[in-house]
Amino acid sequence: MFAITWPIFVEMLFHIMMGTVDTFMLSHISDEVVSAVGISRQLIEFSIILFNLLGLGVGVVISKLLGAGRLQAVSQTAASALTFNLLFGLVISLMFIVSRDGLLSFYKVPQTVHQDAALYMMLVGGSLFLEALMLTAGPVIRSHGFTRDTMVVGIGMNIIHLIGNALLIYGWFGLPQLGIMGAALSTVISRVIACVWIFCLLYKRVELPIRLAYYFRMKWQELMAILKIGIPSGLEWLSYHFSNMVVTRFVSFMGLTAVTAHVYSNTIIYFFMLFGMAIGEGTEIIVARLIGSGQKEKAYRQLLTSLKWAMLITIATLIAGIPFRKQIFDFFTDDPSVIAIGASILLLCLFLEPGRVFNHVVINSLRAAGDVQFPLMMAVISMWGIKVPLAYVLGIHLGYGVLGVWIAHAFDEWVRGVFHYFRWKGRKWQHKSLLSPQMLEADSA
Repeated sequence: MFAITWPIFVEMLFHIMMGTVDTFMLSHISDEVVSAVGISRQLIEFSIILFNLLGLGVGVVISKLLGAGRLQAVSQTAASALTFNLLFGLVISLMFIVSRDGLLSFYKVPQTVHQDAALYMMLVGGSLFLEALMLTAGPVIRSHGFTRDTMVVGIGMNIIHLIGNALLIYGWFGLPQLGIMGAALSTVISRVIACVWIFCLLYKRVELPIRLAYYFRMKWQELMAILKIGIPSGLEWLSYHFSNMVVTRFVSFMGLTAVTAHVYSNTIIYFFMLFGMAIGEGTEIIVARLIGSGQKEKAYRQLLTSLKWAMLITIATLIAGIPFRKQIFDFFTDDPSVIAIGASILLLCLFLEPGRVFNHVVINSLRAAGDVQFPLMMAVISMWGIKVPLAYVLGIHLGYGVLGVWIAHAFDEWVRGVFHYFRWKGRKWQHKSLLSPQMLEADSA
């Protein structure tokens, strides 16, 4: 478990740092520019979840096929998933280029912020098809147990991004100071290099070679199984991010200071979420392998062990970090109002993050078992029945501002987390399977 999880943790850490580096470096220009990037990134992340409709399912299906020894089907399924997500990614990228102003009209922000956000979206959003390919190739590599490979790519991508930011945002070595455009160009360049890199690793790690013909000969049965896992899982994430977009819209009515504090808080809190996210993904790989080989009781115990460690590590990290919450915000801004709001939000994380751990770890294992409808149902009920209305009541109607919005978020995480935990304990997932017995038997030509 540790051997699989720690590279995932490091990869996620550097992936999150990619966004944090943009935020930190651009904060030296102005808080308005940071708000523009934060709003743009929320829309971009919303689109990345669409690509994960396949990415979330491909890792589970590949792991189960590997557990059953179906190596040729692994290569064929990986190729089909890559073709599907590339076509989808090209459509989404074109949408960001052509319709960026319409997408940004959802938020009520000053015209200067809108213009900066539109520029960032055109460049970063226009290259999202590369992200679609990486989000498909990465789970295939990790499912083979080579989690260090994707970790190395993540580290390299961020180093390239950091150097690009220094050169293009600040104009080092005589280059022009491009500001937000420099941050966007740096992201695109690092994405191109990482995409080529991860494909080289994919061809190295898949046991049976992926032939060129496989990209044009779709494995529809396996692809449908991937989508049966990915669509509900993706819709759950879409619900999460769309509800967050609605909540951010509430925050945008509170003024630029509130928006800036909200963006900075989201950036910082990702670091507290990392352990639960990494352990959740690592557990998913192991649980899917165990279920694919028929070891359901061992899979049941593995989840409970992983959940215990994720909770202990997350709480310990919070206890260590929260006392320095104001100093953390000092790295990003010198606005005392933003620091005060953000520090209050980070203190609230002592209540929020333990609830979120349940969701990160248990949902991944339910997905590995094929129990994907229940988390989607809970997402719709809790996010839209609790988080969104409570955020409006506490944040706007009762006047608690951004802190009220985050309190609503905490209640949503705990409600869903508790229900997911008891779903796993109830063992209904043991009777669900999205792969037929025939798909787990002999390889087809």
